[in-house]
Amino acid sequence: MKQLIQEIIDLLRDKLPGLDESLNPPATKEELRKTEEVMGVTLPSELRDFYLLHNGEKSEGPGLFFGLRFLSLTEMLEEWRIWADLEEEYAEEGDHYSVPANWIKERYINRYWVPISKDGGGNNLGIDLDPDENGVRGQVINFGRDEHVKYVIARNFNSLLEFIRDTIQKGEYSVQEDEEEGFRYWSYGREEEVHFFDVLRKLELPVLEPFGRVTGLDETEAWFSGLSQEWQERIQAIGDTPTDFLLAKRLFFIREGLTDIAPLAQCKELRELVLSGNEIRYVEALSGCQHLKQLYLVNNPVSDLQPLARLEQLQELNIAGTAVTDLTPLRSLAKLKKVDAGNTAIRDFSSLKPVRSLRVLKVSGPDREQLRSLAELTQLQELTLSGLDQLNEDDLTILEQLVNLRKLELEGAHLPHLAFLQKYRYLKELSMKDSSVEDISALARLERLQVLELSNCPEIGNLEELAHSVSLKQVAASFQQFALLKNCFNRKIDFSKMIGRMTEEESAIWRDYLNQDWS
Repeated sequence: MKQLIQEIIDLLRDKLPGLDESLNPPATKEELRKTEEVMGVTLPSELRDFYLLHNGEKSEGPGLFFGLRFLSLTEMLEEWRIWADLEEEYAEEGDHYSVPANWIKERYINRYWVPISKDGGGNNLGIDLDPDENGVRGQVINFGRDEHVKYVIARNFNSLLEFIRDTIQKGEYSVQEDEEEGFRYWSYGREEEVHFFDVLRKLELPVLEPFGRVTGLDETEAWFSGLSQEWQERIQAIGDTPTDFLLAKRLFFIREGLTDIAPLAQCKELRELVLSGNEIRYVEALSGCQHLKQLYLVNNPVSDLQPLARLEQLQELNIAGTAVTDLTPLRSLAKLKKVDAGNTAIRDFSSLKPVRSLRVLKVSGPDREQLRSLAELTQLQELTLSGLDQLNEDDLTILEQLVNLRKLELEGAHLPHLAFLQKYRYLKELSMKDSSVEDISALARLERLQVLELSNCPEIGNLEELAHSVSLKQVAASFQQFALLKNCFNRKIDFSKMIGRMTEEESAIWRDYLNQDWS
């Protein structure tokens, strides 16, 4: 380890002489022990050895990791605490992809990702101590606010340093000088300053031991030349080369008149695919997209979902406005979490019952028979029902079995009361749109209801009874409903989201309420 860092320093001495002086003195074994104790981890031996040589890099340093500065143990702990404090609430926020698939757990935050560097924009170079099923403990990864795609950059910290040394030897780097501040820094690549994370998708990763490309150059060119001119132009618009298309993680083809999607069969790295508003009838080409997580087929005439039965990583599927009538092919998708089946002719939703991971479902215009099949999906936590004009209170009572619901959205419902919600012990959010309720007082008895949204719902009876709720925190409604409620509660309610227009006088009243001090 000592020899390796010395080689890097010596190779950069002429062009980046400040690197040597920027590296801090060694950390002590006690400092390492305390850091590990706070984080509840044991750092990989090679990283421990490096900290026993240099406890990070000075703030004005040129950035050991291609311009990204090496963090001291104190800085590492500070950065780690920021993420750890946010983990419980935001760990699953957004969409995140691992490259290779199943190497990095696809999350926004993981307290077992140890930051060893930061870019100042909320992103980190880190050591992964909690890899996914195919990963290696101690692998070097990128993560952070902007890093939706996470790459295994190196299999371990030592390999990262070896890659840095080899890159310098090949001259694949450039040095820049900040004339105002009077210091030098460097970056990967010969020609211009570039953020190291921005080049990850073009590197052969993991460094030193990369996985092979999808196909060789000759094979790729032969494949590309055999495509229609329309597809060639489409692919050229996506990246510099056809390989960029083949390695793409996200592809969006919206309202392009697509009928043939055969070229997508070669996109083995796809994680998110949006094909909304086309003329696609057949999706056999997608059966080979084994890592696909999100698929949008909105408003296409596709009817057969059987080719999707092999997509074991699929988590979100939007088939709204399609010709699909049978959901049976989805029953084996163990990771499927979200399905939008709005505006379809699907009669039976019970085929989703074996999908224990299913949490979110959207359905429109259901009748009593369809509701009965929905009631079997007791694993649901979020349900959206639209087009409820023809249903009554007794019809919706069938859904009492969905006792795990956290969020419910009702559109076009006209009901005497909401007593059927009493069984929803975990319900936290209720949204109603274009609906009416003669007596809404049942909501006051829901002990966990926190958020209520009334969009274009002028006919809501006994609204003031909501003041008896012990859990309600946020109400989004019209000004008239706000005016009725604002003085009913003995605590401040969040009315920051107002639905519909307000006059200047009404807006002033609303702002006065928001600015009140309730301490």
